[in-house]
Amino acid sequence: MTDTMTEADFKALRPHLGRLTLKSVEVAEQVLVNGRDQADVAREYKLTRQRVSDIVARVQAAADDVPAGWEHVEGWFPPELAAQVRQMQADAMKAEKQEG
Repeated sequence: MTDTMTEADFKALRPHLGRLTLKSVEVAEQVLVNGRDQADVAREYKLTRQRVSDIVARVQAAADDVPAGWEHVEGWFPPELAAQVRQMQADAMKAEKQEG
């Protein structure tokens, strides 16, 4: 994983960031998308440099599980279609891991 990502890639990654707070997501975006120095971001958000580093590492780890170029799709479906969509996602992830 590189040290930066596009705004679109970061936006696509957001659903995969689990329980990160909004502040943590903002911190990661400042570093990874805007290319800001971790120490500067730590001062601005009143965090330690280590905390900023941990946040960035967590986001980068999440990014490693999302294949490049994939898009997040969200919507409401009847139960049988929702199950099909979940299965399609699982199948696509399995195929991606086998190719990689």
